[in-house]
Amino acid sequence: MAKIGILGGSFNPIHAGHMRMAVDARETVGLDRVLLLPVGEAPHKPQDGMLPFAHRLRLVELAVRGVNGLSASGMEGNRPGPSYTLDTLLALREKMPGDELWFILGSESFRSLAIWHRGLEIPGLCSLVVIVRAGDTVESLTEFARATWPGTGLVGEDELRLPSGTSLRFVHMPVLEVSSTDIRRRWREKRSLAMLVPQAAEEILERGGTAYEQAWGRREEV
Repeated sequence: MAKIGILGGSFNPIHAGHMRMAVDARETVGLDRVLLLPVGEAPHKPQDGMLPFAHRLRLVELAVRGVNGLSASGMEGNRPGPSYTLDTLLALREKMPGDELWFILGSESFRSLAIWHRGLEIPGLCSLVVIVRAGDTVESLTEFARATWPGTGLVGEDELRLPSGTSLRFVHMPVLEVSSTDIRRRWREKRSLAMLVPQAAEEILERGGTAYEQAWGRREEV
């Protein structure tokens, strides 16, 4: 049985913060592999300004190339309608019935699970890896978990056991003030993206193209 991490997102585009989340989660929890899944249609984000799925997937594929334990998955591109996390996890459970799934998310997303589509059911399908963001603490997140899922117990300093029998692990990572919104702005302004996005993805972004300008806006003339 393999321990598989799942990191989803619009990845519009993927950046250093996403990569660090995946790497730190894999190393801290001891995951065999982390799948990075670009969403097909993000249910909580407008489609205006969204790079086509094939382009976002390609950037993720380039980003993970050569990074131990990370791989890209295009499964969301074949599913119609909004990409709800619960449906993705159900599909993965069917595809990998013998594996142990760990869903990776930031602490701000963890706190908002109640407003996701059947979000509070997610711990019944898999364990959780919660990346502790700046301004959050393990203590406050533990209190939130216990209030949200009564019966949650403490296993260790950074680990909880949820009533469903799955685990919740807290992971600390360096503070990286990187956002896809800022990267798109820098791209339009033809500013360097070095160290903000993986180098292979940076090379594709620098070349640009019609699909990028249609989604993100025209680049400035230099």
